[in-house]
Amino acid sequence: MNMLIRNIAKRLSSLRSLTIFRSALVDVSLVSCLNSQHIGTELRIGMSGNGCSQNNASTDARFRLIGQDIEWIPAGSHLVSPRKFYVHHGIYLGNGKVAHYSGLSGSLRAGPIEVTDLKRFANGRSTWFYQEQAAFTNDEIVVRARSRIGESQYKVFSNNCEHFCSWCITGTSHSAQVVEFLHFPFRLIGQVFARESGLVA
Repeated sequence: MNMLIRNIAKRLSSLRSLTIFRSALVDVSLVSCLNSQHIGTELRIGMSGNGCSQNNASTDARFRLIGQDIEWIPAGSHLVSPRKFYVHHGIYLGNGKVAHYSGLSGSLRAGPIEVTDLKRFANGRSTWFYQEQAAFTNDEIVVRARSRIGESQYKVFSNNCEHFCSWCITGTSHSAQVVEFLHFPFRLIGQVFARESGLVA
């Protein structure tokens, strides 16, 4: 079964016109939490991944909502912004600028790693500071992100915005959203049919 899913994933990664897979894939619990109207400005997601909590002591992921004041955000920070079916990732470069893989966000043709402002990165959604362990200093993360600006090798399942950020921060290209989808593909289908709106994120 896993081999079948991997084969389907390989074929889908080459189909750049699928708008549902625009910049990354879905971790349903994280998407739901970050899109929720009932959370405050800080969020902790438990290791089980079964939901979000603001008071859970044993957590593996911490998020802080970014508002109008951006002075506190250090350059080299990992930023995330929820979409309908996925969480978009970027690296904060300082001075309101974000490096991110534009992927399929602007058209049916995959875009490069680019620098944009926070407002355009968020695309009308909230933006969160994702606190995590890094293998590099913040300055090194910025240098790593800048070294790939202009790269146009986007692939949904192997080189998306989350892979890019993970590589900048830890040195390893990884996407938890892709892993989630490959292990639990029916969660995405359930998420799609649970929404009243269309597939375009």
